[in-house]
Amino acid sequence: MVRLARMRARLLRAWDNLRPTIRRDNVARFIVAVALAFALWAWVEATNDPETQRTISNIPVIPANLPPSLVVTSELPTVTVRIQGAQSRVQALESGAIQATVDLGDVTEPGMYTRRVQVELPARLRLREVIPPEVTLQIDRLAERADVPVEVTIANELPPNLELVSTQADPQTATIRGPEQRVNQVTRVTAPIQITGQTEIVRESVALVPVDENGITVPGITVEPSTANVTVQLRIRGQVRRVIPSIVGADRLAPGYELAGPPTVFPTDEVVVEGPESALAAIPYLTTTPIDVSGWSESRILWDVPIDTSRLPAGVRVDPPTVNVSIQIRRAEESRTLQGIPVTPMNVRPGTTAELSPATVDLELSGPSDLLDRLDPAEILVFVDVENADAGVYQLPVRVTLPPGVRFERVTPAVVQVTVRTPTTPVPSPSP
Repeated sequence: MVRLARMRARLLRAWDNLRPTIRRDNVARFIVAVALAFALWAWVEATNDPETQRTISNIPVIPANLPPSLVVTSELPTVTVRIQGAQSRVQALESGAIQATVDLGDVTEPGMYTRRVQVELPARLRLREVIPPEVTLQIDRLAERADVPVEVTIANELPPNLELVSTQADPQTATIRGPEQRVNQVTRVTAPIQITGQTEIVRESVALVPVDENGITVPGITVEPSTANVTVQLRIRGQVRRVIPSIVGADRLAPGYELAGPPTVFPTDEVVVEGPESALAAIPYLTTTPIDVSGWSESRILWDVPIDTSRLPAGVRVDPPTVNVSIQIRRAEESRTLQGIPVTPMNVRPGTTAELSPATVDLELSGPSDLLDRLDPAEILVFVDVENADAGVYQLPVRVTLPPGVRFERVTPAVVQVTVRTPTTPVPSPSP
């Protein structure tokens, strides 16, 4: 207590000594000095670190305060923000330091909701603009469905002689969770498995995929469990042989038409042949029954063309017994060379003449035979563009214009020499 009393007495004496020196004009000077010091500091700061603006795009908008029974099903939007502040702070700012949210705390039912975007910035930065200022989100209720059947699917094309005997998935059902609308779209859960090189039993753990009635994956769905143990039983039967279409009458197509290429079997040209191994070893390939294309002038697809089994050994079977064949027909084409075609100078300046060397060229064309047969030389324009050139000697490219359907291949020579001259006016002879 004595010590506190002594300290209090000292403070009072110090105040008594200081009080006579404090006047109103001193207080005013002090305030002015502080204001000037602050203004000087602000000016230095503005000079060394001036204010600037910056626009940052693709800031993700995060839903906030959404009840746990609801979920956003639309794609989360992004916004562009324009900020302002000291240059050093603005330039050092990373987009991850900006948080854009929408408050969904008042949402209680599924539907479309439009909310204003709220942006939080680091200290000493100011928000100038948000584009767009509002976003619209689709909200749906979370749902769950149990006992959805699991179906094993083969994700790749099996060889024709590899037969699927049985498939089994463990577990046989799964539980799905997600937005109610998407949960209702799911008809089954698939267990897609790749079979490459295996020929008997395949066992593998595969991820489960929720799909709709058309087999299309439904996004945003959680499957429980996420994987299944799949067992696939396979059996090899017979041997694989290629099928080659047998075509007759290719030399009797409609006039002016030809095969665009060898006929093809689709979707696959392989079939399975079964029988004694000694008999199969004597069969290198199979053919279809003859297909007569006489008189054809257009491409065709022939369905279920029988395979020719008339010469197969006894006891040999073919599966499938028919194939699909595509036959492509096009207009017959050929190339022709026209020699000695005159070259015409175009855009010769008035008052000048143009001499060409050489004055003719050879022209190679291609196209349908019937068009080339009817081609009139008057329909062909071979020229050089003098472009109103002054007198002189020029090397100019040869250009060609052809009727529709006829293609230009090459011209020889491709460049000709053009001499542009200005005719001299004859001087009249003096009268006697």
